Amino acid sequence: MKKTTKATIAAAAAGVLLVTGAGTVALWQQTQTVDAGTVETGHLTLTVDDNGVWTDISDGGAGVPFDPTTEQIVPGDVVAYTQTVRIDAEGKNIEGALSVGTLQALPPELQDEIDLGLEIDATAEGLTQAGNVISFAEQGVYQVPVKITVTFPAGTAASTPTDTMDKPIDLDALTLTLDQVRS
Repeated sequence: MKKTTKATIAAAAAGVLLVTGAGTVALWQQTQTVDAGTVETGHLTLTVDDNGVWTDISDGGAGVPFDPTTEQIVPGDVVAYTQTVRIDAEGKNIEGALSVGTLQALPPELQDEIDLGLEIDATAEGLTQAGNVISFAEQGVYQVPVKITVTFPAGTAASTPTDTMDKPIDLDALTLTLDQVRS
């Protein structure tokens, strides 16, 4: 076989390999770094101190002192725990929803008998409130007074089950939760 024939066959084979992807074909490419700066995440934190005060507000008004270590509640009573919590909010469009949870505070016999409530005093400058959602006019640290109420409704004569007597309500198991919300 002639040298030119062999060279032609070799060139044709090389062309087939290139077309079918067995070889590489280089095309131009260029990469540039975009200097767009840094984006940081914000935060939403809740700090609860041991500065709360218990009062018996069963008769309305400001109430009278209540000591849960020595006094018990009965049907018809409402006691309240008031304290100030610290909310640190940082981030554009930040809003938070504050809620109270029982987390094993109520024994099964009292689950349907005791009502836990939460009142939030969002009258501080820069705060607005709709339900339990607190909006912050600007980023910052806010002192927010809260009141957790424990209500034992009176019902009617003999309507409260007797198995609700002498039951502990573990007040150390009450929780406040601050969730970031997006409206």
